[in-house]
Amino acid sequence: MENQERREKILEMLREATKPVTGTEMAQACQVSRQIIVGDIALLRASGTPVMSTPRGYQLQMVKPSGLQESFLCKHGPELVEAELNAIVDNGGVVHNVVVEHEVYGYLEGELNLKSRRDVQLYLKKMEETRAPLLSSMSNGVHTHLVETSTPEELEAVRNALEQLGVLVQEKE
Repeated sequence: MENQERREKILEMLREATKPVTGTEMAQACQVSRQIIVGDIALLRASGTPVMSTPRGYQLQMVKPSGLQESFLCKHGPELVEAELNAIVDNGGVVHNVVVEHEVYGYLEGELNLKSRRDVQLYLKKMEETRAPLLSSMSNGVHTHLVETSTPEELEAVRNALEQLGVLVQEKE
């Protein structure tokens, strides 16, 4: 399979997928190594294709949100990550990302796309397996999450759950 043909196949797999597609699945379908797929994904992104990486695999970014979105400013240590993420997904939220502000690099973003407790568990497992540090470890635990819900009531429920956990940073008036 030629390079361009392979990238078209990857794009086709992403368009038709109902869930994230792993690099391994793509590699098997294209009969190449996973590393070749990583390079192809980088080239697709460079050409403007909105491919995002999640803990469960690759997927095309949503062009337009289907619900309400709000960024929540939070602060906590690693011991509350699971509780925070579960509080969001349990109340109907999708955790699109985590963003921190770094003194040198500016804003750093990690795409998450967590929709369920299963997604949260897979994310935590991958973080543990790779021993990757949390982005919030670079900002003393301060970070934001872009959260999307279907209804205003769900958005309010997410806000209330984060407040009850004590992780939501209250803006001073």
